[in-house]
Amino acid sequence: MEFLSMLIPNSKLTLFDLILLISYAVICILIGIISSRHQKDDDYLIAGRKLGIWGFMASVVASYIGGAAIVAFTAYVYQYGISAMAVFIGTSIGFLLFIPYAKKLRRIGAEKQLFTFSDWFYYKFNTEVGLLSAIILFIVYFGMLLNQFIAGSTILAGISGWSYETALLFSSLIISIYLFAGGFRSVIKTDIFQYIVLFVVLFILAFVLNGGDETTDVINGLVDFSDADPVMTIAFLAFGIFIVFQSSEYWQRVYAAKNERVVSRGLRGSALLTLITGFVICLVGLAAHYHVPGIEPKEAFSQGLTVLVPAKYIVAGLILIFAAIMSSADTQIFVLASSAAMDFFGQLSHTKSDQKKMMRRTRLFIVLFSLAGFAFAYNFRDLVAVFIFITGIGFTILPAAIASFHWRIKNQAAMASFIAGILYVIILVIIAGFQPEPLDFFKDNADLAIGSIVVSCLFLLIFQHLPEMNGLNSNIKNNTEL
Repeated sequence: MEFLSMLIPNSKLTLFDLILLISYAVICILIGIISSRHQKDDDYLIAGRKLGIWGFMASVVASYIGGAAIVAFTAYVYQYGISAMAVFIGTSIGFLLFIPYAKKLRRIGAEKQLFTFSDWFYYKFNTEVGLLSAIILFIVYFGMLLNQFIAGSTILAGISGWSYETALLFSSLIISIYLFAGGFRSVIKTDIFQYIVLFVVLFILAFVLNGGDETTDVINGLVDFSDADPVMTIAFLAFGIFIVFQSSEYWQRVYAAKNERVVSRGLRGSALLTLITGFVICLVGLAAHYHVPGIEPKEAFSQGLTVLVPAKYIVAGLILIFAAIMSSADTQIFVLASSAAMDFFGQLSHTKSDQKKMMRRTRLFIVLFSLAGFAFAYNFRDLVAVFIFITGIGFTILPAAIASFHWRIKNQAAMASFIAGILYVIILVIIAGFQPEPLDFFKDNADLAIGSIVVSCLFLLIFQHLPEMNGLNSNIKNNTEL
């Protein structure tokens, strides 16, 4: 124990706890190294497009339930009570609604060799629209990566007694090592392993719940809808549905799937697993809601866990957090790295078809974004509320993305839709800047983030049907032909 105290001062973990945690990290690294053996460039970039049903489901749900998501969702439950449960119901519905789009996406993705979300915009529209979509998604995913590191490391530090810096260094170092080695294939394989751990730990936590009034109050809260706010319930439901269509990692999983059957069954299974995992997160949030009033919402998960779980089992909660951090952060780093390698360098330098170059660039960007995420998370430690802001930015691309499956959308309409949604979010930021507590403004007005979809959709319709724009396009086309 003396050695443990010298290695990590103020640690609350026993030597056995630390060995268990390090063993978990070593297994993840080994999975990444093994994934790199005998793999082709296509395996590194998109898992060879051979992803099976179980890998698909585990990867989708593990990337959804990350450190930032756990903190954000338990904070919502703490603030809004049972209304926040609607976000998990909405996400499950979203997975089901996404199935017909995903099947078409899998077919076209394999035919056209698509790798990223922005590849769809490059394919459906022009280079300018594709590039703007890539910039939007870059902002969203870098913000999500920061939230992941900050939220996860904060909880990891709180439960373990480590410093924030130690928790951040430990998690970011492990992720960068196995991602660099195995690429997207290691993302999938570690996600499968991490979700198995997540599921087992959740089961253990449910089994060892403290009895008495605490647990009784939480269970009663799950079935008591008298305090539910109808407006917030609808907002959370819509948020859950839209987040599925907006998330680049789900588009990449669809591209990587072995066939359309995997996509269909995998999304149905993901919907069920999301409900189960969301139920447990709501238990923890409601425990803090009823028994630890007056705390910061971002502390709801760690405080709720302390209420529900005996102290001797707290290491199970620690492993759950570490699994959640890694299963989402690795996905976000890979989305950022592959987007930089393909959506920016690949498209602008016209070398997208060279998969070996893309693999090398992706590896380089994995290192760069891991370092950047660590550096920003080290210096800026209170970005959880920005989760709502970056989601609002991400929602701006949804109307054009969904409409492009059904109609031939004009380039200028898609571009106007993107710009209008971004301006809407900027206006919200300006309004928040005049408030005494800008971050509290976003927390208290979470439903406003969904407004970017409405604004983007409105401008998409206007510019799609403007006759003078159509006429101008025809003249340009005719002049070009001449």
